[in-house]
Formats: sequence, structure tokens, C-alpha cells
Amino acid sequence: MSVPAFTVVQGLVVGLNYGLLALGIVLIYRTSRVLNFAQGQLGVVGAAFLVKVYYDYGFSYWLALAIVLGLSAVVGGVSEIVLRRLFNRPRVMVMVATIGLSQVLFLFTLMPFVRPKHLFKPFPVPVHVSFHVGRFLFQPGQVLTLIVAPLVALALAAFIQLSPWGLAMRAMSENADSARLSGVWVRRTSTVAWTVAGVLSAVTAILNAPGQTTVLTQVLSPGLLLRALTSALIGGMVSLPVAFVAGIGIGVVEQVLVWNVTDTATIEAILFGLLLVVMLVRVGALQRGGGEERSSWNLASIARVVGVDRLRQRVGQAGVAASLALAAAVPAFAGAGRAFLLARICIFGVIAMSLTVLTGWGGQVSLGHFGLVAVGALVATHLGSSVPLVGLLVVGGALSAAVAVVVGLPALRIRGLYLAVTTLGFALFVQEAVLGVPCFGLPLLHRRACLGLPDPQSTLVSRPSLFGLSLGSQQAFAWLCLAVLVASVAMVRTWRDKGVARRLIAVRDNEVAAGAAGIPVTRTKLAAFALSGFMAGYAGVLFALATQRFSTDTFDPSVSILVVSMVVIGGLDSVAGALLGALYLVGLPAIFGTTPTVQFLTSGLGLMAFLLYLPGGLAQLLHQAGDLAASGVAWLLARWRARPPAEELPPGAAPAAVASPANQAPVGRVLP
Repeated sequence: MSVPAFTVVQGLVVGLNYGLLALGIVLIYRTSRVLNFAQGQLGVVGAAFLVKVYYDYGFSYWLALAIVLGLSAVVGGVSEIVLRRLFNRPRVMVMVATIGLSQVLFLFTLMPFVRPKHLFKPFPVPVHVSFHVGRFLFQPGQVLTLIVAPLVALALAAFIQLSPWGLAMRAMSENADSARLSGVWVRRTSTVAWTVAGVLSAVTAILNAPGQTTVLTQVLSPGLLLRALTSALIGGMVSLPVAFVAGIGIGVVEQVLVWNVTDTATIEAILFGLLLVVMLVRVGALQRGGGEERSSWNLASIARVVGVDRLRQRVGQAGVAASLALAAAVPAFAGAGRAFLLARICIFGVIAMSLTVLTGWGGQVSLGHFGLVAVGALVATHLGSSVPLVGLLVVGGALSAAVAVVVGLPALRIRGLYLAVTTLGFALFVQEAVLGVPCFGLPLLHRRACLGLPDPQSTLVSRPSLFGLSLGSQQAFAWLCLAVLVASVAMVRTWRDKGVARRLIAVRDNEVAAGAAGIPVTRTKLAAFALSGFMAGYAGVLFALATQRFSTDTFDPSVSILVVSMVVIGGLDSVAGALLGALYLVGLPAIFGTTPTVQFLTSGLGLMAFLLYLPGGLAQLLHQAGDLAASGVAWLLARWRARPPAEELPPGAAPAAVASPANQAPVGRVLP
């Protein structure tokens, strides 16, 4: 292990960017208790516009910089105003809304009025100074980072300590209710905090842009966001100086590892271990500052529970039967493409239901759930040719359940949104250090273990037979996935009706009260991970068999965020909502194509619209449609029962003359 001087300086450059990003995350969390996943994307809009103003309009650098910083401040403030509608709702919904916000901001960078005409021109830099450390040359953009980032951090510290707005932010971070009683304008102060965070994000994007031609055309990578979130967690989500220094330290450690370790998987494993250590060491500070638990989860889904109305139940059962019959008929009358789409919808429906159990019922936020799906896919890859399909599903589910319990161990001490950071790190760890490494040596045992994909670039899996029946056709495999989905729905409904869901929800809402009522809190938390992991595992087996050829990029952590979006769009604690969310995000683009309307509905804009104006998700619409259908059926039955009985006439007799309306007597009964 060697630490050359230039690696330390390079680590300082990288770490200063991590630190600035962490400052914005902590600032927003302190004032509004929002874990902002759009912090990096707030400034990318400004960085792209800086290139356009400088090259396309011919403005001077300093004038363009002033315009861009003002624009970024406006973007931050407007983002807070848009999200303010959600601030009384569960924090997981606000967190997913910030993910949708990052996608919306990315779309803005593609607009003609923001996107520069020439993307690959060198990013403008106001200084042209460079220096050598050993044989390594530090470019002007890196010199600018070394100068500007510490100055921005000092300016933020002075603003927080000396300005009236900084005093109001510190008061809000201690106790928002007391600050409001003391005359602090809480909402306005929150807007100011988001405005400052927008400026911080713009500075970070501008400093990070030189030398990176794709920074203006891509969404912020999960790896960069994870580094910044780890820095913020080291600061306990409340300490700005500690978070900034932690970001610098992580940057230095990362560059030293890059210099000494050639294996990317080892680097990701070490950084993931560092994240776990940070979470366990800082758990006390996180629990003291964890205000997100004050948010009630009873708004998770506003879809009301249907009573004992038999007609309403029969209408619902008829709708389920019709939907099931329609789904079963698709493979028989549609082509192979539609059958493959049905299989994908069924698989993602099972994955979404597994997250409903974990997040909607158990209250544990997971942003790395697709890592558990990858575990099931690995089981199908290594055992698919030697184990029958039923055994393959059971083994995949059991192994994923075991991994999920290990991943959920920090949840015994860490609650809520903090666990989302750990699971995001787990997803990155699985992609880089497990899937991407076919075989690795076991320390001290002098043996090699082969757990990853045989070919990380392109792995081929063949489908086994089921009781002698071939599953090679897309139609047969679609029917299998549909059968597994129906069995999964029955299993989850049994958990819901037999008390498993009640125990999970009780622990989710109040651990102390649940423990006093005799519920084993620790066992219940781990059970949520085990049940959810089991479903994700056998869904991963089906996913591998459906895809057949995949790579490490297939299990990108962004897919985990897609699954979270399915659950939130469908209804956070609704079984039917999970299926509707999968149908919406997976089926809608495939059925209707990538038209502008479909892109709007399934993009961040559509996600934001659902969260802002339909908090109960698609499950809310489903229940309202069921109530409306039941009311229509009841009206028709009432009209049919109120019809007057026809008079019996002898054969060949003519009907009597119809009485005139003036002297006709009323017949039948009056409906209420």
C-alpha cells in the first residue's frame, strides 16, 4: 500500500465535490427533513446553461456565471414550492418525489433553451493555471476546485452562523414547532434553504464539469450520490462541517484505493463496508436527529377498506376474474412479443408486491431491492441446468431471503430513510463486486468461489422444463409467470388476513407500543425482510429465465428506483396497487410505444403528478371505480325489481287499452 502525493491531491479534488454535494443534502434535511435525491441534478441545469450562454450567446464568463447561479437559486426555490404539497405525507413519498424531480430536471437539460448547440466543446474555466505533483499534471479545472470549494464552504458557514436566515434554519433544525411559535417563517425559511442548496449544487456541477464531456447529458450517477450521502451520514445529517470534511476524506480514500487496487469490485466492497461502519457508528447521532419518524404513515394509502357489502365484494371478484381471464387469453391470441410483455409485467408485479410487504407494511425503505432480484438470477444462472424449476424457485427465494435478512440487520438499530442509503450501497455492491466478478479467491482457504455472472458482458440462460412440459415458447412461459403471480397474490393476501400485516404495521407505527403488546419487534423486522426477500428471489429466477441473456447493466441500481416508483404510484400499502404500478410503468410504454404522451405519463413528470394530486395512487382510482360500478349495478337491480309485473292474458286476447296519464294510477314502489 503506497500513498503518493498526487493521489492525495487528486483525492482532495474529488472529495471537495463530494463535500459540496453533502452540504446541500444536509442543509435541506436539517430544515425540511427531506432526503433530497435531486441535489446533484439541481445544478446540472445551470452547468448546461452556462455552456450555452458562454458559447452560443457570447457572454463573458463572469456574467454567465452570475446568470447561472441566479437560475440555479430559482430552480431550488421552485422545487421546494412544488414539493411543499407533500411535506405532511410519509417521507418515503417525498423521497420518491425528489427522484422524480431529478428526472424532470434532467429533461430540462435536453430542452433547446437550455441545451448548448455544441456539447463537446471544452467547459469554460476562468483560470488557466496548472501545476505538477510528481509526474501528474493538475488541469485548470482541478485548480479551480481546490480554490473555490473551500471558499464556498466558508461562505456557507458564515451565512448559517451570522445571518438571520441562518439563525432561522438552525432553529428549524432543532424544533420546527418551537421555531414557528417563536415567529420563524418556517415555509419561507425552507424555501431559502432550497435556494441556497440550488446554488451549492450549481457550484458543484460547474467544478465537476471540466474534462467530463458527458456530465451535461446524463443523470447523476448513483455512485456519486452514494458518496455524498455517506458523507452526510457521517455528519449525522445535521453537522455541515463534519459532512464536508467527511466528503474530502472519502475522496482521498477512494483515490488511494484506485492507485493501489486494480480491481473495481474490491474498491466497491471496501466502500460498502465503510458505509456500514459509518451507519453503525453514527446510529446514535442519526436517531437523535431523525425527525423523519415524526411523519405519520397513516397517509400511505387513502384507499378505504371495503366493508361487508356483498354486492361490492361480488363486483370486485367479477373484476378480478375478468382481468385474470383477459391476462390468460393474451398468450393464446397475441404474438410472442405480447406474451413476453405479459411475463415481464407479472414478474415486476411480484417484485413490487415484495416491496409492498417491506416498505408499505414494514416501513423499511429499500432503494436496492433489485439487488435481491439479482441474487435469484444468479441462482438461475448457476443451478438452472441441474435443479428442477420448482426447486430452483424455492432455492432462489430462500437464498435471497437469507441475504435480505443480513441486509436488514442494520434496520434493528436504524429506521426509515437512513436504511435507504444502506440498501442503495448494497445494490451498487451487488452490481460491481458480485455480478461483475465471475470468480474470486477466498482469503486463507486458498480456494476460488464462482458466484458472479460467468460472462459479465453477456450471460445466456436456458429455460428448464416444468414436469416435462417445455417452457421454450414465450406463450408457455407467460402462463407460468401468470400462475406464479396469482399464487403470490394469494400468499400475500393470506399474510394480510392472518395477522402478519397487522404485526408489521404495528411495529412500523410504534415500536414501543408494539413491544408492550407482546409483539417481538426484532423478529418482526427481520420477518419483513425475509418475506420480501423470498418473493424477490424467486421473481429473480423468473426474471433471468424470461430475459435469458443479460449482463451486469441489467441489474443497475436505477431499476430499484423504478420498483419503488411502481409501489408509490400504485399505492404504498396496497397489493392491487403494486400490480397496477407494474402494469403502468412496464406495460404502458411497451403497449403504446414511446409517444410523447406515454413518455410524459411514465417519466418524472408523470410520477410527480401522481404524488402531488393522487396520493392514494392507482389503488385509489381502482377502489373508486369499484364503488362506482357497484353503485351502477345496485341502481340497475333496483330498477329491475321496481318494474311492474306484466298481466297474464289468455291466448289470443288483445291487451287492454292503456290508461291516459291523467287518470293512470301509480304502480310499483317509490325508491328512496
